[in-house]
Amino acid sequence: MISVFRKIRKQFFSNKVSSYLLYAIGEIALVMIGILLALYVNNWNENRKLKSVINNTLSTISYDLEADTLSANTIIEFYKKNLEDSNRILNNEITPDNYMDCLNCFSLVTIYQPFSIQTKGFEQLKQLTDETNTQKDSLISDITRLYSVYTPLIEKSNDRMETIVMKNFYELEKFPWFIDLATNNLSEEVIKYYTTSEDYKKRVASHRMLAVGNHLGATQKYKEDAIELINRINKRLNKSQ
Repeated sequence: MISVFRKIRKQFFSNKVSSYLLYAIGEIALVMIGILLALYVNNWNENRKLKSVINNTLSTISYDLEADTLSANTIIEFYKKNLEDSNRILNNEITPDNYMDCLNCFSLVTIYQPFSIQTKGFEQLKQLTDETNTQKDSLISDITRLYSVYTPLIEKSNDRMETIVMKNFYELEKFPWFIDLATNNLSEEVIKYYTTSEDYKKRVASHRMLAVGNHLGATQKYKEDAIELINRINKRLNKSQ
């Protein structure tokens, strides 16, 4: 009888401990599931916010690139006309008899069009890439490459153009007819210099090499690459809507 009682008591306490263990394990599992769900929701919200910030940044970059392409169009047209007039001087097509057909020819080497790249969106992107892991995004990598390559290239080209233009201006100041030129008085000396002198032809040739060979070429290539990136950015943004 006593042995039977002991067996029942042992079974009772054994079942009670098992129940407590199962209950504790269940509570721990529920807590862990709650934590994991909270982390998942938090990560989902953070990723959604990050995606929104990246899309807004891409939108700003697209706007900057569109503005750049418009500026590039103006510069390209300017230097195409500059090239055309430079060739007329170098080919002796402008003479004292027809100089009125090319009044722009009198300012070919003392004027230039700088190209300033808009970088507001790219500065935002650099901050994002410093704070997040976006290196594996091919679009962002190509945007970074565009600005990293062209910004210093075009800035240097602007500096070169300004240097040669100012050098020409200061050297032309030394000619006795410079005051006539500055006051739009196309005297015989002025006309003769700009239409027949080898000195002016050398200045035109040097200016053309930098303006067309470097400045115009870099601007045209930047425009082409910018348009390609605009299309890719807009495609990405349309998919996100």
